[in-house]
Amino acid sequence: MKLKTKDRTSETDAELREKGKKYLWLSFGRDESWFDQGLILSRAQGHYVYDVGGNRYFDAMSGQGAVMLGYNHPAVVEAMVVQMQKITGNASGWPASVPQIQLAEKIVSLAPPGLSKVFFACNGTDATETAVKIARQYWKLRGKATKYKVIVRWGGYHGSSLAMSAASGYPWRRKSFEPLPVGFVHIKPPYCYRCPYGLTYPSCGVECAEEFRKVVEYEDPSTVAAYMGEFTIAGGGVIPPPPGYAERVRELCDRYEILMIADEIVTGFGKTGSWFECQQLGVVPDMVTAGKALTGGHAALSAVVAKAEIAQTFSGDSDACLHHGYTFGGMPVACAAGLAAIESVEEQDLVAQVPSKSGFFRQLLEPLRELGIVGDIRSTGLMVGIELVKDRRTKEGFSQPNRVRDALIGLARQNGIHIASLGTRMHFFLPLTVTNEELEWLAQATQRTLQELASRFG
Repeated sequence: MKLKTKDRTSETDAELREKGKKYLWLSFGRDESWFDQGLILSRAQGHYVYDVGGNRYFDAMSGQGAVMLGYNHPAVVEAMVVQMQKITGNASGWPASVPQIQLAEKIVSLAPPGLSKVFFACNGTDATETAVKIARQYWKLRGKATKYKVIVRWGGYHGSSLAMSAASGYPWRRKSFEPLPVGFVHIKPPYCYRCPYGLTYPSCGVECAEEFRKVVEYEDPSTVAAYMGEFTIAGGGVIPPPPGYAERVRELCDRYEILMIADEIVTGFGKTGSWFECQQLGVVPDMVTAGKALTGGHAALSAVVAKAEIAQTFSGDSDACLHHGYTFGGMPVACAAGLAAIESVEEQDLVAQVPSKSGFFRQLLEPLRELGIVGDIRSTGLMVGIELVKDRRTKEGFSQPNRVRDALIGLARQNGIHIASLGTRMHFFLPLTVTNEELEWLAQATQRTLQELASRFG
C-alpha cells in the first residue's frame, strides 16, 4: 500500500516565521528575534540552499563542514534508500550490522597506520566525549588511575555536552553551565596572527608547544591522561598550527605517557588535502575523532578511530569492557551513507584535487588584503578564514563586534552567500566538489560583501 505524504509546502514565509517564534526553540544562542530576518530554508541541492521565497544561496560553510559532496548527492541518497529497505536502525542489544563492519573497514583503510579500531557514535560531541572516556578508563586498566586530566586549548571547540563544554575554550560557551566537570586544563592556542606570547615564528621556538610541556610538568604527568585538540582550529577562525607544532606535541605525549587525541570532526575526510589532517603533518595520534563529512552530511554519524593496542586493553573481563554507547550510534542507514560518500570521493579522486583548488581560491582572495578591514587570510585546504579588524596596522578589533557580525551575514546573503560567522571572521568550509567557476564567483561575491562592510565600519 502506498502511503500518502501530506503536502506542507503551502505555508508562506510570514506564517512560518510566526509559527517559528511561537513553537521553535533554536539552538546555539538564537532567540525569537532571529525569525525577524534569519533564513527559513525549504530545500537544498548541490552547493546551494533555497529559502521559502525561492531565493538561492551558495552555502559557503557546507553545512558547518559536513556537506563535502553537496546536498542530496545522488549516490549517497540511493545508498540510504536501499539500506532503508533492509534495516534502518540498530536492533536491541546493538548487534553489528553489515554496513557498520564495511564502513569500519573502509575508515581504517584511509586512516594513518596503526589506527585500526572504529567506535561509532552519533555526532561530534559524542565522539570527543567517547575519546575522553576511553582515555580515562584506559589508564585505569593500565594501573595508572591517577591519570585523568585532559589538556585542551583556549579557542577550541569539542562539542556541547556538559563535559565537552568544560573541554571547549570559549568562555561564553562555559559560564552559563558552571560548575562544569573537572579535569580539563587549558593552554593557549597556536595563533600566529595574534600570538599570545607576543612572539614571531620561527624565532618563537614554537612556544605554544612548549607551554604544553610546562603545563604537563606543572600538573604532574602522572595526572594527565590525554591531550585533545584540532590541528587547524576550524570554527575558531581557521587557524593552522605553525610548522613543528604537531610533531612537538606528539613527542611530548610520548615522553610523558599521554594519549594524543586529534579532533578531526571538521578537518577529516578530505577537505585539508588528505583524508585526515594528521597525515599531512606527519604525526599518528593515538585516537582520531571524526564526524560531519563522514556521511557527506546526509546522516548523523561520528567515530573514534583508535590504535589497536588501546582497544585491546578493553577486552576480556566485563569490568574491563567499555560500557559506553548510543542508541543511534552507527545506525545502519547512516553507515551506508558514509560508505557511499567515501566511495564517491574516491571515484572522482576529489581529495587529490584539493591543493589545486585551494591554491586557486587563495590567489583569488589575495586582493582582499587591500581592504583596510581585512587583517589576515588563512587557509588549510578548502577551509579558509578571513579575519576582519578595525585597523589592519594595529590589528585592533571592532568595538561592537556583534553589529559587524550581523552586518557581515546580511551583506553576504544579499550577494548570494550563506554563512554563519563566529565573531568578526568570515569562514569558508568548501565542498570537495566545488568548481573553479564557483570559486571565481565566490571570490567576487566576497569582495563585494567586504567592500560594503568596509564602507560601514572601516
